[in-house]
Amino acid sequence: MTNTVDRFTAIEATIALAGLEISPSELHGTVIGAIANHLKTGMSPDLLKLVEPSADANDGRFSQLSSMLYEMYREYSELLFNGGEGFELVLPDDDEPIGIQVEGIATWTKGFLLGLLYNDLFSIDQIPESGAEIARDMIEISEAGAGEDTETEEEWALAELQEYVKVGSQLIFEFIYSERSKDAPETTQ
Repeated sequence: MTNTVDRFTAIEATIALAGLEISPSELHGTVIGAIANHLKTGMSPDLLKLVEPSADANDGRFSQLSSMLYEMYREYSELLFNGGEGFELVLPDDDEPIGIQVEGIATWTKGFLLGLLYNDLFSIDQIPESGAEIARDMIEISEAGAGEDTETEEEWALAELQEYVKVGSQLIFEFIYSERSKDAPETTQ
């Protein structure tokens, strides 16, 4: 997997080519949420429509974006199905001002929730185990803004939020995966 700063920059350039106004963080969160939704519902997502509802897949300006979305979807699906080792959120660089970083985690979480719940086939309460509580926390995080604490306190709080969102999104995937595995018919040997 590429470095997350490089990934952020590549996503940003692809979004610009398509002429869209979505952040790389939100786009990445949407893809990760859509993976969990697909696992829960069995329905393949139309990633381009999730990111831009009015997009026409036949419009050339969206071709690179569409390819990137499905490549990310395949890459991160494989990563999550294999235990999530190396999973990282695509967020603004640590050198960016704290307000930009907070906006990045808020938009990533907003995207994740959009991808997770986009087709209304299940509600937050139907996420197994403590997944519903994590998703509700993410709703609050999606509305986060920089506070008025010292920069060190804000950086610490941001690091905790980032870790919570990273682990929380993986746990939601794992809870759904465990539920699906439990529902699968047993094989005989």
